[in-house]
This record gives sequence, structure tokens and C-alpha cells, in this order.
Amino acid sequence: MLFRTGIYFQRPRALGEEHHGGDRVGVLFMVFRKKKAEPSISPERFAKSVPVVNPILKFEEDSNGLITIVVPLSKSSWLGKVVDTPESKKVKLDEIGSKVWKRFDGKTDISAITEWMKKEFMITQREAEISLSLFIRKLMEKRFIALLVPPPKPGTQEALSEIDRLKRELKELEKAYRKKKIDDETYRTLTDRYNRVIADLQKGEPVAEGSRY
Repeated sequence: MLFRTGIYFQRPRALGEEHHGGDRVGVLFMVFRKKKAEPSISPERFAKSVPVVNPILKFEEDSNGLITIVVPLSKSSWLGKVVDTPESKKVKLDEIGSKVWKRFDGKTDISAITEWMKKEFMITQREAEISLSLFIRKLMEKRFIALLVPPPKPGTQEALSEIDRLKRELKELEKAYRKKKIDDETYRTLTDRYNRVIADLQKGEPVAEGSRY
């Protein structure tokens, strides 16, 4: 198991298959985004995606190397203002999940983590792909990580769709900043990253509807 609860080997889509869904993929999936239907990306782009830990989270490592994720809780609701609620909740990972979590350094892509898992746990390519895919999905559903996905080829229909989506995400980013869900430095860094990706995607000539590269 990767979490304290749950099954280690299940059968979601493998990394080599098409991935769909708003919370699954994107040039930059933010932890505060609402779920929206998004176009699929190629298996190659997904394999080159880089998991990034949500900057608002903290995590602790015990003497056995096990990771506990510390999730801050909001007290903005009316209940939080009248009742003494906890400031955070903790999610414990098991030995395998802890080892994989430590690979989420913001630099290592999914394909590299998959290769590492094969050697570390002595499992097959298919088992590594499925296990990692499931773990990443769970973490994204809980808003614990984001995925940095390589942008599509400029000038393609996929690029045009990506530009529209990124502009929507910029608005969500601004809302999160105004609500103080992210700090100044994180906001500036992410805004700059979004704008650079959008600029790169706009370099190519627009293609006709339905065109592919």
C-alpha cells in the first residue's frame, strides 16, 4: 500500500494510456482548481510530467523514514469561528508511499520515477506504471500535489485549447491569492510560469479546427 489505507496494486489507466479529466493533467494543475472536463494529453506528455508538492503542505519524517503529510485546515467557515477546531490534519503514508513521496522533488518526471520503482521494489513496468498512476491520482484528488506537464507543440489545436485553459487557471490563481491561500512568492512564481508557457504556445500559427500534428 502507498497510503495507510487502500490497495497497492489496482487497475487505473497505466501511464502508457490516454489520460482524461480536469484534475488529472495539465500544463500546470493547481491544487485549488475546481474540477472541469479537459482535453486528453498524449501518453508521451504525461510520462514527462513532473509531480510538484502543494507548497502549503508540510510533512514530517519519523525515524523509520515514514512520511506524515500535515494539511492546514481553514477556519474561515462559521463553525471554525465559534468552535475550537484543529489547525491541521495528518495523513500517514506507508513505507512504499513514503519512498515515492520523497521522489516528488519538482524535477523528476513520471517516467524516471517509474524506472526507479521497478528497481527499488523489483516489480514490472506495468505494475510500476499502474501503482504510480493510482498514487498520483489519489494525491491530486486530495490536492496534495500538482502536475507540471510539458506544453503541446505550438500552433496546434491542442495548443490553442491549452492556452484557453491556462487563462482560466490564471483567474483561479488570482482568486486563491486574494483569499490568501498562497503566499506572495508562490503567486509571483506561478504567474510568471503561466505567462511564459502561454507566450511559448502563442508563437506558432493557429491551425484549423480538427487539425493535428
